[in-house]
Amino acid sequence: MIKTVFFDIGGVLIDIHPSRTFQYISDCLQINKSIVEKSFPHSAHNDYEKGKMSNSDWFLNYRNSLPQPCFLEEIDFWKAWKLLLGKEKKTVELIKSLKNNYSVWLLSNTNPKHIRDEIENKYEFPKLIDGAVYSFEVGLRKPDMNIYKIAAEMASVEPNESVFVDDLIENITSSKKIGMNSIHFTTFEKLKKDFKILGVERS
Repeated sequence: MIKTVFFDIGGVLIDIHPSRTFQYISDCLQINKSIVEKSFPHSAHNDYEKGKMSNSDWFLNYRNSLPQPCFLEEIDFWKAWKLLLGKEKKTVELIKSLKNNYSVWLLSNTNPKHIRDEIENKYEFPKLIDGAVYSFEVGLRKPDMNIYKIAAEMASVEPNESVFVDDLIENITSSKKIGMNSIHFTTFEKLKKDFKILGVERS
């Protein structure tokens, strides 16, 4: 029997726009947007989302990854970082319809700047949930299978008593390996159908 539903954030509950971030930095530095995009420090970003570096360290790592000398101001970087987050998606309506029957949690690869400064203050869905598993707080990122195990423990639920919704297929593949019922999110309408197939009832 399903007791808990876990939702990813970016791409599932809110739109994300990396292109806006890259364009803003491109405009600030007057360099080609494609260069900014190719310079993205993926390894440092992974560490940032695992809570291994501070906000200031993330800015410095990002700036150092760009063509040098680089004079990107920290205030401009954080403006660009904020632009990555878009509007809430219609999916948030499903959280409201699930709350009476299930425990609803977030399970997201994310960072303290986005969560503390933006998401918790400006969106509705954080006020609707029962709990959250953030990568920067638990020191793990999806698709590491251990993050799903920790999520189940934190929510006091067995993996097979939960449903996990994510827009990235690699995260769905790994969550299934520990026994979670998992849904690859593509559209709002498909998600409603997938919930129905799993017997997840909405009020």
